[in-house]
This record gives sequence, structure tokens and C-alpha cells, in this order.
Amino acid sequence: GDIPPDLDVPGFGMREYKDCGCFDGCGHCSKNYELSVGNPTDCVLNVTHFDLKHGKEYDREGWGEDKRVEVLPTPDQDIPEADDRRENGILLVKLKKDQHVSMTCQARKGIAKYHSKWMAVATALYQYQPKIVLRQEEADTLTADQKVEFIQACPRKCFDIDMEDRIYVKDEMSCIFCDECEAKAKVMGKKTMVKAKMDPSKFYFTVESVTKDGPRSAIDVVRAGLRVLDYKFSLFMKDAYKDEIKEWLPLRSSATPRPPSRGRGARDLDIDF
Repeated sequence: GDIPPDLDVPGFGMREYKDCGCFDGCGHCSKNYELSVGNPTDCVLNVTHFDLKHGKEYDREGWGEDKRVEVLPTPDQDIPEADDRRENGILLVKLKKDQHVSMTCQARKGIAKYHSKWMAVATALYQYQPKIVLRQEEADTLTADQKVEFIQACPRKCFDIDMEDRIYVKDEMSCIFCDECEAKAKVMGKKTMVKAKMDPSKFYFTVESVTKDGPRSAIDVVRAGLRVLDYKFSLFMKDAYKDEIKEWLPLRSSATPRPPSRGRGARDLDIDF
């Protein structure tokens, strides 16, 4: 399984394992956890990430409780422990009676460019601004039955009929550009009655973080993506026009407080079993 640890530990940073000069992990690129759980009951026991304990193999000298790399999501103190384990615990394994599991887990730093297990978000997509142009004078010439057939042709229900029996655009943002409305209008002999197209000057991003606690917030992920894009444009301008890179986007906006992010750089941690 993949478990995101918390990287927002003040006073230290971690580098990628491939960039570290160690042989097989150290306190600068790795973190280990231990798991040892047995089930003496007759019921099936769900072992979750809450059962992971901190290992000391890769602890740096002078580390205290304030510099622990916690696994996420963290326990919710507002609900009972049993409910928290059932609703928020990441399931690792199920144990029957008298079964026992023991293992050592190792967390290393990486990015999703090398493996999807280091992906910092659960969802990342964008949508163009839909632009539906409805020629009202042509739509008014349809019969009542044809108007009903037309609005039912749209699978996302973007059209509706008002109190005056006139077709109108009800929900433009639900359009998925399937062209069903245009095809239906063409069958009815109204080829130019409706046109659904994309507005290339505006689009919407949807970014969902892995957990409510991090390791990185959605705002932090979007800001990091813009920093990478800005850096690549700067390299292009330098190669094409010999412009020196004198300005760059900051890690976070100075006008707004720091978001509840669990990661400082454009990196993430992942645990492998």
C-alpha cells in the first residue's frame, strides 16, 4: 500500500534518494516505520496505518518529538478511535485469529515523474469554459414536442423550458461538448440553432489533495506547478533570446498566510512494503 507521510517538519529538509550520497538510506533521504500486530480475538482485525510505529534507524542526532515524520491522515480527536480507524485508517492487512504481522517499512522521497506512487494529489484535471450559443429565433419555431425532444437529447441537461415555453441554457458549465444538441438540431432541420464550443481563453482547474492533512494542500500543489512552469519559460527565454533569469515566483505569496501544507518543496514521500 501507499501511505503519505508528513514532510512539514520545521528545521530540516530531505533530499531525493537518487540524489543522496548514502549507500542504502540515511536520515537525509529516508525514514523507517515498524509494524507488529497480532490478533488474539475471534473477530477479523483490520490493521491500518495507525498501527505503524516510528523506527529509529534513520533518526538524526538531536531529533525530538517535534521533528517526527508522521504518517497521514493523522488521528481525528473529535471522533471515537474505533470510528476513526474504520473511516480514516488506510487498510494494510486483515488478520484472522492467532495471526500476526511484523514488518519494517521505509519511506523515501520522490516525485511522480519517476513513479505514480509519489503523486501528491488524488485528482488533477482542467476544463475549458463552455460557450453555448442558442439562436432563440430558430428555437421558438419548434413545436412543443420538438422542444421536449431537444432538451432531452442533452445527457447533462444543459437546456430547459421556461414558463413561456421557450428553450434556454440552464447549466452551461455542465456541458461536456458531446455535440448531441447540435446533432438533434440538425435532425430537426435547424442546423444553425445551437452551437456548443470551448472558450480557449478561460479554463478551470480541479485539484484534490490526497488527505485532509496533506502531505501537500491543493493550493501548495497548484503554486508548485506554476513555479515549475515559470522556471521552464525562463529557460526557454534564456535559450531563445539570451535573457538572464532575474525573477522567479516565490515559494508562497507574501500577501496571504501559509496554507496548511504538509510539504515545503515540490516533492512528496511514499512508503513501500
